[in-house]
Order: sequence, then structure tokens, then C-alpha cells
Amino acid sequence: MARTSAAFPWKNGRPPHLPCGPGDIAENVLTPGDPDRVRLLADMMEDVTDFGRKREFAVITGTYEGKRLTICSTGIGGPSTEIALVELAMLGAKRVVRIGGMSSLVADYAVGTFIAVDSAIGDTGTALTYRAAGGEAKASPQITQGLVNAATELGLACSPGKVASTDSYYFGQDRRFRSIEGSDDAYGNFIDRFQAQGVVGVEMESEIILTVGGAIGLETGCLLGVHGNRATDEWLDDYEATQRNLLRIAGRALSSTDWELRSQP
Repeated sequence: MARTSAAFPWKNGRPPHLPCGPGDIAENVLTPGDPDRVRLLADMMEDVTDFGRKREFAVITGTYEGKRLTICSTGIGGPSTEIALVELAMLGAKRVVRIGGMSSLVADYAVGTFIAVDSAIGDTGTALTYRAAGGEAKASPQITQGLVNAATELGLACSPGKVASTDSYYFGQDRRFRSIEGSDDAYGNFIDRFQAQGVVGVEMESEIILTVGGAIGLETGCLLGVHGNRATDEWLDDYEATQRNLLRIAGRALSSTDWELRSQP
């Protein structure tokens, strides 16, 4: 019986985390954070195969607008997102677009609108690790432009922009993390610092998607729905329509480009 390697614990071509194996992953992949959103979006696709869920990773593959497409959840934050990206790439993914939410830091970006991320800043631990391997937090320009174009075709508001990613949902995004209101030490003024660096929103995965993806040879992008606005203190309670529009935009952006032709010299 062959011994499993601790340095590479795959068995029969199957990864240790994602619930799938050889031939299951399309070249085009969308990565929401929440595994429940994978099944929410499945009814918008055709010929869907559901590979199930393992930990925070739920995976389906089907077709959208005539092109094969995988949706794989990443969970929240850097470590699980890195695992998903690396295993997806080793199973054949070539292009990955994060579809998720963010809090806008600019009053002009109302809840329910979209941002096509062109770059990200932050100090997430996973991105820091992969910068040493040559990764940069910059999206594929072709994917970013494709997202904006697809949204325009669908009559949805979407602008390119820079976001900040953080490993912290509460203190790192200036949310109260104690039960006592009004405490001066409840906030770290992180949002002011992000705004000073020209970002339009804050979330938790884009820097990882772009940096890890760049280091391991993926073309990457991020399409974010504005589910909160910190400038106006608005929050989008019903997020289903936004989730479905994320697939409509990103699915069209990936399916409408002839990537083989584009990659030829």
C-alpha cells in the first residue's frame, strides 16, 4: 500500500480538502465565501454536478451561458481561501473570480451596486506569505474589464476600484467587539487609514485571491456586491438578488471571452 506524503497529501489525484477530483473542475471558477451560496446559485446553471461539501468547501460544476463553470466556496479569510485556490489550480482551474460582498467606504457606492476589483491592499498573513513567492495583489486587467462590460450589458452598476482586505471582521473593520457601547478602545481607526490609501471598500479575501492566484499562475479577479456602506451606515438585509447578479455578471464575463484565442501570440 502506497504511503501518503505529508508534504503532498493527495490520494489518487484527489486533494485533501476539496470534495472533488480529476476532471471535476472547469477552467473558469467562481469562488463565493459561503458554501450555502453555491447551492443557491446552482439553479441558475445547467447540467450541474454537485460534488458535495467538505468543511467550508462546497463544489459544483455545470454550464452557464454555454460554457463549463465551477463554483467553489472558500470559507472566510485567508487560510481557507489559499487552500481552495491551490487545490483548484492543481485540478485544472485557469481563471478564478471571487464573488462576494464588501462594505463600501464611499457614500457614492450604494448598497446593491458592484465593484470590479483592480487591485487590493492590506496586511493579511496569507497574502504576505505569497508575496515572498512573487504574488501581487493585482487583478487580471482582462477579467476586470470583462466584469465591467458584462455588468453594463446587464444594466447593473459596476465600477473598477481598489479595496482593502483584512483578517479581522470586528476590530480590524472598526466594528464594536465588546458589549459596552461608546468605549474609545473599541475601534482602531482602520477605516480612516484605508480611506487615506484610496480604497473604496473593505472585505476579507480579495488580497488573498489576487496575491495567491498571481503566485501560482492563475488569472484572477474579484467582483464584490456592496452589502454595507460605512459612510452612510446602510446595510443590505436581503442579499439574494445581489448574489444572483454576481453570478450573472461574472459568469457572462468569463463565458463571453475566447480565452484560447486571447492567449495566442
